[in-house]
Amino acid sequence: MSTLTRLTGRPVGEPVNVRRRLSVPGWLPAAGWAALVGVLAFLLVYYWNGPPYNPDSWRYYELSQTLGGDFFRITSRHSYQSTEPYSMGCGPLWPILVGITAALTGTGPQAGLLAAAGCVLAMAAVLSVLGRRIGVPGLGPLVTVGLLGFVPFLDEILTARTFPLAGLLLSLLILALVSTDRRAALAWPAAGAAAGGLVLTRPDTLPAVLLLAVLLVVIRRRDWRWLLPAGLVFALVMSPWAVYGLTHFGTPFPADNRIIAMAVPQLYVTDVIDLDQLPTATDDPLGWLARLAGNAPAAVLQAAKAAVWAPTVVATTVAAGLLLFRGRRRLRGGPRWLLVGLAALAAFTAQVAFSEISTGYLSRRYLSLAVLLMLLAAVVLILRAPVPARLAGRRTGHAVGVLLLTLPAGWALGYQLTTVPPDPDSLTGGVVEQELRRCRSDGTLTIVTSTEVGRHSALTGRPTAFFPDNFADIPVAQRRDWIATWGIDQLYLLPLPPDADPQTVQRHDEPRSLLATAARVTPDPCASVGRLYRVSLD
Repeated sequence: MSTLTRLTGRPVGEPVNVRRRLSVPGWLPAAGWAALVGVLAFLLVYYWNGPPYNPDSWRYYELSQTLGGDFFRITSRHSYQSTEPYSMGCGPLWPILVGITAALTGTGPQAGLLAAAGCVLAMAAVLSVLGRRIGVPGLGPLVTVGLLGFVPFLDEILTARTFPLAGLLLSLLILALVSTDRRAALAWPAAGAAAGGLVLTRPDTLPAVLLLAVLLVVIRRRDWRWLLPAGLVFALVMSPWAVYGLTHFGTPFPADNRIIAMAVPQLYVTDVIDLDQLPTATDDPLGWLARLAGNAPAAVLQAAKAAVWAPTVVATTVAAGLLLFRGRRRLRGGPRWLLVGLAALAAFTAQVAFSEISTGYLSRRYLSLAVLLMLLAAVVLILRAPVPARLAGRRTGHAVGVLLLTLPAGWALGYQLTTVPPDPDSLTGGVVEQELRRCRSDGTLTIVTSTEVGRHSALTGRPTAFFPDNFADIPVAQRRDWIATWGIDQLYLLPLPPDADPQTVQRHDEPRSLLATAARVTPDPCASVGRLYRVSLD
């Protein structure tokens, strides 16, 4: 081989306008795994004793402790749509995995970190199998390292929340769908199982799964007959959760956000709601659509902000898009992997858009699955799409490989280390948790939504309640009913910094003044760090 051929990838005498695939370096898969394992290991060590946990993190840990006992029974109250002492706020699969990890490792609250990191590594392994199927070596670690460059997903790992497991199950779903051409009788039921697991992890993905099924039939009509076995397996996987929902809530699909999404007024999950008087989309469809239209601009702005904070994801996607359109690839007659990937991307993008607009909950982390699918399609296109022969040589391949690994890994580490320091009190709660334990009463403690209230319940099993977001908007009689229903006998106001301005102090004191309109609220001298009040209806 001549020096010119080795450097350019184009044999001497080959026409200049010939297009060829990029020369992928042989070291890329091993380097990808090394980068992925290295970044995850470093972050686990760095945050092991001070993970940036939030209320959701502690809710999952609390639920994980119900394995082998009264499954999904809760002591911390996050929503007030049912008086049942069981959770309808999340799917069961992630708490189950955290509970199993804790039982096997004895790591307690840190089990969520291990489970999340394990899911990310498993996702890379599944995508590596997919890469071998479609001729892209090293696909798994390349896509997964790229996903770490999406900071909200990295935050999901370090806060031990659901999207690492959801990403693994979505990867299994894509692998199964791509494999239907080879082993349809096995691949379609496997797709149904993966889809069921995904919905049991993130119930809000149900519309995406249903839309994806429709799109797959549109792409290739003969696939419709395979939806029956896939659907049967999906229903079988979902059936235990349906039994749980029917037993405790009278519905096969319990989810507190469902009511939020279908309500005509804008609500929040911690609101006190009179379900009998609540107008929904079926009562006033125009009012419901008006609320959704009002939420749309903020959702678009949120997506734009996500792009700003994910420069490596944007760069990778733009590069792939240019290759796709410059190469004039025909999508309808394209390979199975491309059609499946684009259908999934369309379904999950539509789902996250509807979820954010219908609930009004705007968080960049909800884009994680759509970003995973974008990166998957982008990396495959970059490594497979024909490029001019002069750009297909080893030198270009080495440069592309280095960029795909170093840029997202560097961005992820740089962002985390400069903006999210470890919290030494994250796992213990520090002096606030000590004070809450010392001043504990027999009733229910209420605190404004915070990590402290979730951690206190998860570590002690004490009944707690998030202070309702709409407490100022409900009548006094309904306030008294809330206090009586949940047995509220203490209010704790977290300590403020000494230099807090008067407006902050006034807002901080608002729960006390609102409770005082419906009950007798008196200071409890037991507390010296924060402010503790006794609450009584007498």
